[in-house]
Amino acid sequence: MLVPGLIQRQSQSLVMTPQLRQAIALLQYTQTDLAQHLRQICETNPLLILEPGDTVPDPTPSPDDFHDDDPDRFTTAPERPEAAAPPPSDRDELILQICLSIAPDEQYAAIHLLDCLDETGRLPVSVPDLATELGVDARKLEAIRQTLMYLEPVGLFARSLEECLAAQLRVRNRLDPAMQTLLDNLDLLARRDWRRLREKCALDQDDLLDMLTEIQALDPRPGLNLPPPAPPIEPDLIVRPNGTGFRLTLNTRLLPKLRLDDTMRAQLDSQTEAGKALLAYATEATALIRALDSRKQSLLTVGRAIVQHQATFLRDGPIALRPLTMREIAERTELHESSVSRIVSSKYIDTPHGTVPLKMFFSTALTSEDGTTQSAHAIQHRLQALVAAEGDAVLSDDALTTLLQKEGFSIQRRTVAKYREGLGIAKSSQRKRLRRTS
Repeated sequence: MLVPGLIQRQSQSLVMTPQLRQAIALLQYTQTDLAQHLRQICETNPLLILEPGDTVPDPTPSPDDFHDDDPDRFTTAPERPEAAAPPPSDRDELILQICLSIAPDEQYAAIHLLDCLDETGRLPVSVPDLATELGVDARKLEAIRQTLMYLEPVGLFARSLEECLAAQLRVRNRLDPAMQTLLDNLDLLARRDWRRLREKCALDQDDLLDMLTEIQALDPRPGLNLPPPAPPIEPDLIVRPNGTGFRLTLNTRLLPKLRLDDTMRAQLDSQTEAGKALLAYATEATALIRALDSRKQSLLTVGRAIVQHQATFLRDGPIALRPLTMREIAERTELHESSVSRIVSSKYIDTPHGTVPLKMFFSTALTSEDGTTQSAHAIQHRLQALVAAEGDAVLSDDALTTLLQKEGFSIQRRTVAKYREGLGIAKSSQRKRLRRTS
């Protein structure tokens, strides 16, 4: 028979103190959000003073990070502060599309056409005249122009309004014979001669109204409505070559520095009412400064572990990305996996190959027959490059699989199809049809 009594048990649990919650919250803030958050706190805490930020080196290298015989070693003593790459302009975006769509030996001519566009996005100079000026074959230059018309926004590089609208209708698969007839008779549309338009297009009134609605939805001047440049991405980390290794720095240009007001802090020792009131502010300020320092150290620790693992990417670009999981970084840094996830979320690093999100370095691994692993991101990047360079010989999924396998990637056709669809690349039959129509 059990006798009622008191039993003592001892257990451990993690208590989420306000300071711990604040430190966790700071981990997931972006640079811009964190700066705004600090300004709001400083408006209410008289002990805190904000000072302008700058770009500083990683001040706490680990002895394990540097080895004289290691070509991937890292150093943190920059010759000068590194500036982040400027955001891409509309012209930069178009040039990037040109580089992906036009053969290298034809890109000079394509960029020259770009320089000739007027403010509406049309080409006011005849192609034969431009061909003579460039010393190239007119038919070849016209083929380049036809390809350029289907960059984003579609309709740039057109020679006329009709051609601009036809390009936009073609990508929507709406350029049927009746629509083409309507485009050939835009003068009747301008005069609102509906009767003659119906006769020429062989349509009744309702069908003609539907076509006119489609025409009104098109952009007659795509050059005026180029998408605005994306807001500049301010990287959290900057990595640059340094001798045979790399230099990792923390970018604090947007992040103000916090310090305590010495005059106000001196009043903490007094027994006045004002001094006592400042104690709560002092606790908050000290905790915030410690949390910021913890965030900085955690970001540097995780960033260092990532770039060490992806040193081949820093040298050779996306094709050399290695498989990586957050669990691996958590084990290397002795941080919790959830903390690693918060740290890399919405954080960017400025590398020799552009400013990229830290999450880009994490990808699943494909294991080949010999046991080696390859990054899914690297395969996807190579797949994009193969499609961009395919020219008139459009590659099927089988052909892409064969090429990737010859380059050493262990991949099957179904995975190629999955990656192609995920990258927004049309099927080979659709790409062939688009090239024929263009």
